[in-house]
Amino acid sequence: MLDKTIRAEVLQYLNNHHLTQSQFSERANINAGSFSRLLNQNKPFSMNQLDGITRAMGMQEDHFYTRFVGECFTLTAPDWRRLRPFIIRCAEVKRLDCIQLILSNLLDNTAYGTLIFDVAEELFHNRYNEAAALLYEGVGVIEKYQHSERLALCRYRLFLLSLSDNLTQNLRAAILFEPYANRLVEADQLEALKHLAHVYVSLSEWHKVDELSEEMFRLASIQYELSLHTKRKDSEDKQPVRPFYFYMLYARLLQTAVYEQYEDYQKALEYTLLYTDADQWIQDSSDEATTIIKQFNEFSKANQYLIQLFMGQLHVLSEYIEFIALQPDEITHALCNLIKIANKFDINIDAILDRFKDHVPYQTYNCAFGEYNKPIKAEEYASFLINFGKYQLHHKRSQGIDIILDGLEFSCNISSDSNIIRCLTLFNQYRECTNPDQMQKFNKLNGEVYLSNEKIPFNNLSN
Repeated sequence: MLDKTIRAEVLQYLNNHHLTQSQFSERANINAGSFSRLLNQNKPFSMNQLDGITRAMGMQEDHFYTRFVGECFTLTAPDWRRLRPFIIRCAEVKRLDCIQLILSNLLDNTAYGTLIFDVAEELFHNRYNEAAALLYEGVGVIEKYQHSERLALCRYRLFLLSLSDNLTQNLRAAILFEPYANRLVEADQLEALKHLAHVYVSLSEWHKVDELSEEMFRLASIQYELSLHTKRKDSEDKQPVRPFYFYMLYARLLQTAVYEQYEDYQKALEYTLLYTDADQWIQDSSDEATTIIKQFNEFSKANQYLIQLFMGQLHVLSEYIEFIALQPDEITHALCNLIKIANKFDINIDAILDRFKDHVPYQTYNCAFGEYNKPIKAEEYASFLINFGKYQLHHKRSQGIDIILDGLEFSCNISSDSNIIRCLTLFNQYRECTNPDQMQKFNKLNGEVYLSNEKIPFNNLSN
């Protein structure tokens, strides 16, 4: 059956069901004359003809797909007018194996690079991510020695498609893509730098965040100045996802986080002022600009409060709490920092945690710029659980162990090696406080830790 042509199977179907060509063509919604010619020609069917024939035979939509690919390359020279709609249909019905078969027959011909790339872009924007990734990989093979902008864009798309809650996988994706970033056009490069920075934020690689943020600011500043002095708008120039000034502000916001982590609070405070009152220099009166300026003003004010708190100026705590109460999208982030502050200065924030208890479980929020980066939020929640467990144990509460174990499990799920180690360290400090159920959970998790692609038992790390 595997060696039988589609045409032969159709003829056998007509014979078995005692159907004339005219009767079958009516079922298949194909002109009778056209159907007769199809059966006598030695060339593949079109996509529409194949659909009609498959329906008329009562077969699954993709019944002939594998053979269709073979006939596209054995019965005639490959015809992109036939292959393109078939690739799109394969994406829709998740027949990735057929897409791979097509690519295996095309990758030696550089003439197909542009055609495959265009379909990949269409599938990417329509969220057929797995199929798009296969095509981008194919273009990468075709153009691997050409150092083209299109190759860079393929690597960028593959980077975006690879991002997940798994921090280790994200790091691999970032390392593979980063050498291509500066080959992108400026509009794409700014967004790429933002996504790369997010990966390194989630991994607490703050030197990389600082480096990428500075480059983002430099590039956005140049483009923003050029946009102000351009007398006419060139419609052919690709525009970034956000206005150029957004990336200038966002770069400074990221650098505030860098210096907070370095505990250089004075420098962090200086950076908060660089995205305050941006309406004084942004020459844009659009609604989008108004929203961006307002949002960054709120970020600046919130971060100024936080930096003061980390510096030990606890008298602003009540003001900060009332401020974040009006910013529901920021409450979870605020609680993560408040737990750190509580542990650092040995203060009781039970009332605050109770007030905002609905914001404690892991979740994502939407803000004016869209959904927050999920890996960052996931890592932040893992860190929160560890710090929250430490807080509870410091206050002699046994549930602190359960919270640390929850943090360990969550950290394993997202492959956050640094948080796994923090959990292990903290668990061993309080091992004598555990009960049998907690030790059983610990032992169950013991086989699920992977660091650097190697399975490492917890007790090896803890001794």
